[in-house]
Amino acid sequence: MGSIDTPTITENGSTQSYAAAAPADDNQRPLASSNGAQESEATKKRRSGILPLEVGTRVMCRWRDGKYHPVKVIERRKLQSAEPSDYEYYVHYTEFNRRLDEWVKLEQLDLDSVETVVDEKVEDKVASLKMTRHQKRKIDETHVEVGHEELDAASLREHEEFTKVKNIATIELGRYEIETWYFSPFPPEYNDSLKLYFCEFCLNFMKRKEQLQRHMRKCDLKHPPGDEIYRSGTLSMFEVDGKKNKVYGQNLCYLAKLFLDHKTLYYDVDLFLFYVLCECDDRGCHMVGYFSKEKHSEESYNLACILTLPPYQRKGYGKFLIAF
Repeated sequence: MGSIDTPTITENGSTQSYAAAAPADDNQRPLASSNGAQESEATKKRRSGILPLEVGTRVMCRWRDGKYHPVKVIERRKLQSAEPSDYEYYVHYTEFNRRLDEWVKLEQLDLDSVETVVDEKVEDKVASLKMTRHQKRKIDETHVEVGHEELDAASLREHEEFTKVKNIATIELGRYEIETWYFSPFPPEYNDSLKLYFCEFCLNFMKRKEQLQRHMRKCDLKHPPGDEIYRSGTLSMFEVDGKKNKVYGQNLCYLAKLFLDHKTLYYDVDLFLFYVLCECDDRGCHMVGYFSKEKHSEESYNLACILTLPPYQRKGYGKFLIAF
């Protein structure tokens, strides 16, 4: 197209004509768009160079509070698509307790912050300094664990390697859906189940809600299968003999391991007594926590394990269990 003579006003007030610039051709793109396209191509090239992220990579990740926190990639798994971005990553938030580890999508990660080599000792020190006392209290719920004092550093590393990825993400127990904290060695047939459904009375667990509903129609228990040895108001304590109620004892250990990191899981529960604390109402007695002990301890220990379930924490039940 040709130019168009367009009048304009000069500084002295006279008019003159100038040739207006011809409109851009349809095939031409603004310079900014060209730069944007180049940046987009550069970004894609960089992403393709670092994806999929390797195990051990350090990166910033958007957490549930909407803020970005430093994480370490612990594991990864391929999704259905063949694209390099179609991976999920199991990450550890280096500022937080290991129980907050989780699977995240790629869009939660800030790829501009990717680091592949980090001095772990320096990082751990910085993370410790950055965490306030309030954060530690909020993130690290108080619970007592017994049984790993004898493990050396190598054994602890082996334990953490074996249990580094949570196999069960959530459980349903009574009226609560609870996010799990740690790995628990459920039987292999449950390895593909992200959620398990527990009967809150006999502690049998199932893969599907329908299975639990069928079970609840047949289950006759309304309290733990043991002797009630204490009652005060709506609280009751039941003593369960592991030898007499082996399946219940094993299921209780599976459940507890989801919320205790360094708990030793004994499949032979015959040697233990379990003391289960319950809140009681017209529907039955609902477990809030428990402690266990050996019937005959060579070291004269009076405690093997103690746990208050997450929905009932910060209500004084832990102190009650310790004092019982």
